[in-house]
Amino acid sequence: MIEVKELCKAFGTKQVLNGVTLTIPDGAFFGVYGKSGIGKSTLAKVLCGVVTPDSGTVLLDGRPLFSEKKGYDRLRGVRIQMVYQQPYAALDPRQKIGDGLIELIRYHRFSPKGKEKELAAEALEGVGLGAEILSHLPHQVSGGEAQRVSIARCLLFQPELLILDEATSMLDVSTQANVLGIIRGRMRQSGGSVLMISHDAALTEAFCSEIYDFDQHQTRRTNP
Repeated sequence: MIEVKELCKAFGTKQVLNGVTLTIPDGAFFGVYGKSGIGKSTLAKVLCGVVTPDSGTVLLDGRPLFSEKKGYDRLRGVRIQMVYQQPYAALDPRQKIGDGLIELIRYHRFSPKGKEKELAAEALEGVGLGAEILSHLPHQVSGGEAQRVSIARCLLFQPELLILDEATSMLDVSTQANVLGIIRGRMRQSGGSVLMISHDAALTEAFCSEIYDFDQHQTRRTNP
C-alpha cells in the first residue's frame, strides 16, 4: 500500500504540489486525473525518488520512503517502477532492444544463466510484441512499440507499484485497451497496484476503480 500525506513541492515561486493526500491500496488500478501542468508527473517523480518533496510523507507498506538523513530509500524504491510518456528516453539509441533487456535481466538476476534471451522474448510477447523486436534498435520501432518495450522492462521487476505516466498515449484506441488489459492482468497476478496518470477523463474512468482529481483535491470511486 502506498500512502501519500500532505505532499508539497514548489519549483521556485511556483507551488506544484500543495498538500496532496491519497492512498493507493494493494492490487488497485488507481487513476490520477487533471489538466496538463497541474502536478501529476511531479507526484509520480516524487514516488520514484526523482524529485524530493519539500514536505509531506510517502509510506510504502507503512514505512517512509524518504528520510531527512538518508533521502530516498533506493533499495525499497525499486519496487516502484514508472513508464514515462516519452519511451525513447528510457532506451539506449545505440543498443539493440534485446541486448538492453538481456543486460537488465542479467544484472538483476531475473532468470537462470543462459535463459536471459528467452525471458526477454517472453516479456515482449506479454505486451503484444514479437521476438523480432529483440534485434531492432530503438529508432527502428514505432512510438507505440517503444512504449510497450518500456512497459515490458518495468514488468520484469514485478513491481509493487507500476506508474503509467501517459504511457499509452502513443497507442491507438484498440491497442491501448489491449495493453492496459494485459497490465491489469499481470499486476493482479502479482498483487501489485497501478497508478495511471492521464489527462484523458474517459480512459481514466474506464480502467480505474479510484481516481484522485487534482482539480478537486479528492479521491472518488468509479465503476470501471
